[in-house]
Amino acid sequence: MIKIIDLSAEPSVFRELILVKVAITNSNRRDLVDLVNIYRGRIIDLNKKSLIIELTGDQEKIDAFIELIKTYEIKELVRTGFTGLLR
Repeated sequence: MIKIIDLSAEPSVFRELILVKVAITNSNRRDLVDLVNIYRGRIIDLNKKSLIIELTGDQEKIDAFIELIKTYEIKELVRTGFTGLLR
């Protein structure tokens, strides 16, 4: 059974999730790690050429993070869209 509820008129909590693969070099690795920490994201995979970042939050936070990492080489980016629950 699938049930859809419009949560916009109710007290609710909304979040969105992104996973981003970013190319890294020795010179930009520290900057990216610092940026992920500032946004309270997590690095969920790391190798010599790239890292994968997981970040959740509201739309404004996600948009701001994406705008900042555009200066790096984004290899892949996936975004869930909003999901939410009634309080």
